[in-house]
Amino acid sequence: MTSHTIGNALVVHPRGVLRDEVRDMALNLAADPDHELVVVDLPVSSSFSTWESAAKLLPRKRRGVRLVIGGRTRETTVLAGQWFSERLGRTVIAPDGTVMPGVGGSLFVDAGWGTGWVRFQPGKPPKRDGKRFPRPTWETVSPLAEVMPTSAGGVSEPLPGGVWLRPRGSESLLMQHRRRLIETLPCQPDVCTIVLGCPGAPPITLYDITRFWSWLPQELRSKLRLVRFGPMTLPDGGPYGQHVADALGEQITCYNGLPVGSRTDPHIVTLRSDGTPGWQPFALEVAYFPAQQGQPAPLPALLSYRDPLFGIEEVEPAVYRYTQDVLLEVVPAGLWVRLEQEMAHGPAVRTAEPDGERHLVLFEEGVDTVAPEVRRAAEDLMGRLDSQTRRVSELVPALTVARRRNQVGGKAWGVVEQQPAAELAAAAPLTPVTAVPPLTPVTAVPPLVAAEPLVSPHSAREFATAPTDAPFAVEPSLETATVRLENGQLVADPLTAQPPLTAQPPVPAQVSPLISGAVPPGLETPSAHPGPVLDFAPVSAPPASAPPLSPPSLLPPSAPDPTVAEPSAAPPAGRPADAAVTAPPPAAEAGERAPAPPPADGPSPAAAPAQPAAPQATARPVVTAVQPTPAAAAAALVPQRGLEEERGWLRRTLSQEYAAVANSVNRVLSEHPGFQGALERSSGAVLTDAVAIRLYLSASGDGLDQSLRAGGVGPHVPFARCVVSGLSRLPSHRGPAVFSTSLTEQEIAFYGSRKLLTEWGFINALSAPCARQSEQNDVDVLVWSMTARRTKLLEPETDPVADRVLFVPGTSFKVLELSPPAEGARGRLLLRELAAGEIDPTGKVDRNREALDELALNSLRRCVQTWESDKQEARVPESSLARFVQRPGLTRTSTHEES
Repeated sequence: MTSHTIGNALVVHPRGVLRDEVRDMALNLAADPDHELVVVDLPVSSSFSTWESAAKLLPRKRRGVRLVIGGRTRETTVLAGQWFSERLGRTVIAPDGTVMPGVGGSLFVDAGWGTGWVRFQPGKPPKRDGKRFPRPTWETVSPLAEVMPTSAGGVSEPLPGGVWLRPRGSESLLMQHRRRLIETLPCQPDVCTIVLGCPGAPPITLYDITRFWSWLPQELRSKLRLVRFGPMTLPDGGPYGQHVADALGEQITCYNGLPVGSRTDPHIVTLRSDGTPGWQPFALEVAYFPAQQGQPAPLPALLSYRDPLFGIEEVEPAVYRYTQDVLLEVVPAGLWVRLEQEMAHGPAVRTAEPDGERHLVLFEEGVDTVAPEVRRAAEDLMGRLDSQTRRVSELVPALTVARRRNQVGGKAWGVVEQQPAAELAAAAPLTPVTAVPPLTPVTAVPPLVAAEPLVSPHSAREFATAPTDAPFAVEPSLETATVRLENGQLVADPLTAQPPLTAQPPVPAQVSPLISGAVPPGLETPSAHPGPVLDFAPVSAPPASAPPLSPPSLLPPSAPDPTVAEPSAAPPAGRPADAAVTAPPPAAEAGERAPAPPPADGPSPAAAPAQPAAPQATARPVVTAVQPTPAAAAAALVPQRGLEEERGWLRRTLSQEYAAVANSVNRVLSEHPGFQGALERSSGAVLTDAVAIRLYLSASGDGLDQSLRAGGVGPHVPFARCVVSGLSRLPSHRGPAVFSTSLTEQEIAFYGSRKLLTEWGFINALSAPCARQSEQNDVDVLVWSMTARRTKLLEPETDPVADRVLFVPGTSFKVLELSPPAEGARGRLLLRELAAGEIDPTGKVDRNREALDELALNSLRRCVQTWESDKQEARVPESSLARFVQRPGLTRTSTHEES
């Protein structure tokens, strides 16, 4: 490896190999006054030693490093940023997303909600650092950095130089205009350009603008400049800026075209109807003021402009003396050659918008004896203009523009006498006008912390759906049982008309018991609340068409099962559906329900008398098994058909619990702009998913994960699918996640013999260690996360866990390192979450990712060192501790003690 300084950046690359695109990008990069700018270009298959060599070439200074890594995946870039920060002991800013070069050496990083530049500091969690480099002063709120819905048909999308308020439409149409805006619109340090509309697409409305405006703090609005790029729905004629000012009720500033060129001193070009650049106007910025009710609109003010000619005398702002009796005035549509006295049509001329095809040289005619002098001055002006402006200029009487302005005014300029409706319609057809929704006063909204409700145009969704349209997860369970919450527990009661259930949930064929033995009290997963264990267990057997399975055999403690299913979203083709297996009922304990099967004509299990509890033993036998890969109908993945059935089931079945938390959840969602557009499109779906998250995070969801890990169908499946759907709208967590657990010797042997595993329940983890959890367990599990979701927004009001992050069911992990607990030393299990790109459609994992493993491993090791030196906090309340005692990929179930 070697390094060279190119432009403002240090370029690190293999000796003798420097790609042209990397050299060109480094040569054009803007300077970073606060950080060392480093461009790293490594081969895709680079080993960890290559990364070490690159780290040694970085400058040994105290300033931070801004890292640009070419040709790498997001996972590699994020891991490299964390690793370089720990390795160098310095702040490192690295991109999380697609890096797009912009105007003037700027860089724009975007791959969806929550992506952009990330600031890594040794021993501290990563923090977002905007999407733009150099970072402008106005990039301080989420609406200027994230994709946000403004209405059912409108979206605000971040650009390098500002924000694009556009309609929803064909991506092929949007892509060409998006590329033009990214390549030409500069990122100005103190000015944010708001681009309105899209050529060739449906119009946006004033409601889209006012909705977006309401999300911005008052002190930021003076830095905004509006540009009309495409069609807009306006109440009547007149400049769009005046309508926007009236709708907002405050002064706004509009560019007289699109800014292009320099980041610090751009020039303005008008826009043709197809969005291509036109000519450079002399009027640059125009301010519009809201009209008072019942009063005419104030005239717009020209804030900035160019001198039309060199050496000409300016007698008033934007007004020049051309001859002794003739003045030259700069107006948005072009130049106006006029007399000194004010003309009646002056306001119409000054408010006329520019034509992207032609620059107008307006002159007065028919004004007594001076008309020929005015026209001669206009013709002389045409000859003195620069060649580029002269080619697109046209000599036009000012009254022509004034009449055109008056004629688009609607009925106010129509005839007074009455006419038949048919004749009136035929004589003067009116352009249909879309009704503008009534505006509700909206106060400034705090910066967005919610997740992206829409998919960014630069990336695919991280949350996959089930590969097939699986049937409703609880079929035929819902036809044979009713479900309710009793004292915070979900209970399934079979109907008497159906055959009785077996004594315990069916064990699918994929469940391979690993260990059978006694677990000392406290090592098993306890219930965090008194009373019966939460019953999310399957309430019916899988379809009868499935072939019967043989009961699984227990393995001796010394022989852990050597097989584990490859990570996949559904079982491989050809594998039969799971069938029920009747097994001996587990030994009943105090606090557990273990009903005996009733006779065929007897009452249902729910109505059977309670069985006396067996004497509590000091240690109970358990079986630890590899989690089975569930069938499509039993997996907590969002099916391609959607979740309408699951959401309807949840609202009907848990109606009381739903109503108890719906109001508070809805209030939380409505206070965050990221959810407002989604609520408009599908308020019922968004609210139901959010309520499901709140219920799961509360005591009501304590038993859900155990049922998911069993791999059977039941009421837990639709509930979990709603939770998964809701989590996709919450902020993601990238970086280390941690929780503590306790492992038996056989479970430690399992992790030591495996490299890949898949978890089919939710994994509850923390962004930093919890002292209370560490005291009760002796093994720390650290996971390098890419898609975990932060749940702080929807945590329950009672005993919330502010630092909780959730991994959704079906997430796959790779075992990086295992250290069993020893005398005076805690055990440690280090995992890396597998990215979607590492798993092919057949479920096989790309094993050629050693560099990713090394980067994640070193970052997690440094986190361990940092956390060991810091004082830990009690982040989890006592009532929620049981949620965080997990064994990824494994499940523990009770069984009879072997004789």
